Amino acid sequence: MSTTEPIVMVCTVGGTPDPLRTSIRHHHPSHVIYLASPQSRATIRQEIENDLGWKIGDTQIVTLRDYQDMVQCVKDMREGIAKALADMSLPEDIPLVADITGGTKIMSAALALVMMEFKSRFSYVGGGARTKQGLGIVESGTEKVVQDANPWDVLALREVRALAYAFNHAQFADALATARALAENMDGAQKKFYSAIADMVTGYMSWDSFNHKEAQTCLSQAHGRLAPYGVRNPRLSELLSALKRDVKRVEALRQDAAALRCASAQQGEARGRPYLLDLVGNARRCAAAGHYDDAVARLYSAIEKCAKIALWTGHSIDNGHVPLDRVPASIRDEWRPLADAEGVARVGLEKSYQLLAALNDPLGKSFQAHGDALKKTLQSRNSSLLAHGYDPIGKEKYEKLLAAALEFLHTDVKDLPTFPHLDWKALL
Repeated sequence: MSTTEPIVMVCTVGGTPDPLRTSIRHHHPSHVIYLASPQSRATIRQEIENDLGWKIGDTQIVTLRDYQDMVQCVKDMREGIAKALADMSLPEDIPLVADITGGTKIMSAALALVMMEFKSRFSYVGGGARTKQGLGIVESGTEKVVQDANPWDVLALREVRALAYAFNHAQFADALATARALAENMDGAQKKFYSAIADMVTGYMSWDSFNHKEAQTCLSQAHGRLAPYGVRNPRLSELLSALKRDVKRVEALRQDAAALRCASAQQGEARGRPYLLDLVGNARRCAAAGHYDDAVARLYSAIEKCAKIALWTGHSIDNGHVPLDRVPASIRDEWRPLADAEGVARVGLEKSYQLLAALNDPLGKSFQAHGDALKKTLQSRNSSLLAHGYDPIGKEKYEKLLAAALEFLHTDVKDLPTFPHLDWKALL
């Protein structure tokens, strides 16, 4: 049984059969889908297929209701090609050769647009001589195939813009799907380019999901694969600089996260800040996408981890395992009901800050100074859908908690890690 993939042509049919016959002979298709007007479809069997020298395996004719109406042609072609492929038992993603030589200019333009929805290549038949002193139709006998191009290589502007938009709005799954579609449908260097862009999107998507190891691998690989394109594409230089910076940044973040998980860390060791800044940066991306509940959950986690890290790095106390004898006498009686039979307590955000304050830690004192106003802001998280309540979080509550997180981190929005802005023009 032959494993050769069928050659499927899609052809617009005009009043002159010779160019189309030349194209069919050149490509030797096993299947042909003709796109014809009610008038030109009658010429197919006798004038185009007659005396080809072999029999085409299967053919379908799609009749265009109004061959001078661009929108109608696009609709008829889109529906007709899909139905024809199904009728010939061919998959929708099979490669197509689209010949745009015949038919009206409207038909050729419509087919070029429709072919962007399929895996396809363009074919065009020109000639060595034309009537009307070179301005008319190709003279019979002088036809030749002069173009065989992939429309995705030149017409994928919509997809490129969609990729950039999705990436810039933290819709990484959509951006990745588009990048992979571009890579799959492009040829040559552009196929490799968009494959590298897909690596880059995967890297930032992994980073956004806190998978820092995969993020570092993908971003480093993407930078290496994209670097050669920067020589010919000055617009790409800004993206390459951001990638180079972010490979180092995510490596530092990995090391910081690993240190936070290490139980043997020394007291006073400076760590945790990159991790916390990244968590708040992640919250801002959630908010930018309108996901305020997700954003507030991350901000609450950042504020809680501020206390957890301060207790561990400043006092060698793990808030998930606090022996009562490490708790200052001023609050020890209050803490006794929190301890288990072995005299060990496990506490959350407020008690962690209370312990820091009792230990005269500046962070604990700062928490106390905000008093009821801060507790009210934190309560908005507790009543949210992603915590213990049923109330959706809005922009105002998010912004209040963001301000609190930034204050506890002694930082500003400009210091938070951000992902690069993808300029769609740099992807062409």
